[in-house]
Amino acid sequence: MNATNELVELQSIFDIRHGNKYDFNKMESCDPSGDAIAFVGRSGKDGGIVGFVRKHGDAAPFAPGLITVALGGAALSSFVQARPFYTAQNIDVLKPKTAMSLDVKMYYCLCIEANRCRYSTFGREANRTLKHMLVPDLNSVPSWVSGITAKAVKSLVVDLKGII
Repeated sequence: MNATNELVELQSIFDIRHGNKYDFNKMESCDPSGDAIAFVGRSGKDGGIVGFVRKHGDAAPFAPGLITVALGGAALSSFVQARPFYTAQNIDVLKPKTAMSLDVKMYYCLCIEANRCRYSTFGREANRTLKHMLVPDLNSVPSWVSGITAKAVKSLVVDLKGII
């Protein structure tokens, strides 16, 4: 990818929609095995996943590979979801408009989180402004981003072999 250093609105790269707006305490909790569905809240930990639930009525969960962004709570905590999921209130779900690797999705999560200082809980939340947030366009993604996950895994394997 060529670095053009051009900034564009987030909505030009992703389709952005509000999540399910479910209440975790009104869902049927379960352990993470089998057909459990991840429940994404406004947490900045554990990929935003606050627990696991059973399928909720006829509501289809969001597909794995989409990005969740907390609009309040741990504002702008952004994660690529690895499994089907539902969301709490004040979570937006981002779907790339064009095919995008996991590495590039994670890069955009970091770009979104870099704007965290502009927001606060019970103050300025990102509900209305997320889609207008400026991020690097796809041609501005640094070349080192591609393959970074594979490099990290290889390094981890080497480190683990040294420990074992």
